This record gives sequence, C-alpha cells and structure tokens, in this order.
Amino acid sequence: MPTDPLSVLGEVTIEILERFAFLLGDPAETGAPPAPPPTAWLATMQFTGPRRGTLGLATTPALARQMAANLFGREPEEISDEEAADALKEFLNVTCGDYLHDLEGNEPIYDLSAPAVAPADREALRARLAGREQLAFNVEGQPLFVFLGD
Repeated sequence: MPTDPLSVLGEVTIEILERFAFLLGDPAETGAPPAPPPTAWLATMQFTGPRRGTLGLATTPALARQMAANLFGREPEEISDEEAADALKEFLNVTCGDYLHDLEGNEPIYDLSAPAVAPADREALRARLAGREQLAFNVEGQPLFVFLGD
C-alpha cells in the first residue's frame, strides 16, 4: 500500500467506485486530464484530527445519477436530483473514511463534517481545482475529479 496521500486516495477511489457504486473507473492519463464538464456537481467535506483538510470530488449529474441507480437497483432516469446528490455525498463519505483509515489505521480519531453538494459550472470547477492536489478518472465515459485541500 502506498503511503503518499494522493496515491492512497487514487487507490481508495477506484476501490470505492467498484465496491460502493458498482462502477469501473480508470485514472486519466498523466498530463491529459479530462476537461471539466460544462455542468458539474461539486461535493466536499472537511476532516479534522491528526490530519486536517478537505476532500472533494466533482462529476457530472449523469454520473451521480448512475451511482444512485446502481445503489437503488433502478434506472438512471428514475432517479431524482436529490437521490443522485445523496448518493454522491455518501460516495464521498465512504471514500473519505477509507482514505483516512488507509493512511492512519484504526487508532486516530477524526471528526468529519457532513458532505455537501453544490452545482458548479466549468469555470467555477476549474477555479476550485486550481492549485490543489487532484486526480482525474474516467468512469463509464464520465469525468470524476477527486481533490485534497485546506
């Protein structure tokens, strides 16, 4: 298991995509991340403890809807925006918990904020990702950005 936080985050993200959302994700090619989509949902949550910061992800509403459909055993077109946003928040929550556990083990105690989701256009997403440690994935033809921040 790597100890570099970004490498750990990448492995955890792929594992949670498969285990939680029943989706396959591939890391974007180095130096060639996918373009931010015109419309995205940005999910963030803070953590405090031995490490403190923000974990965030951004993707299309369509991928969030697919996550929810896989979780609920329904078709994506049957999923409401609220259900899709809830699935995205829960995906982030599970990813954050596994990420911190893989970095620190069972001993440290962390306080986690409730995940929040907000819409973001392409420029707002670019601004949010700028200067942050981030990873990009291609998930079922949709972009997924995962980032760490203060």
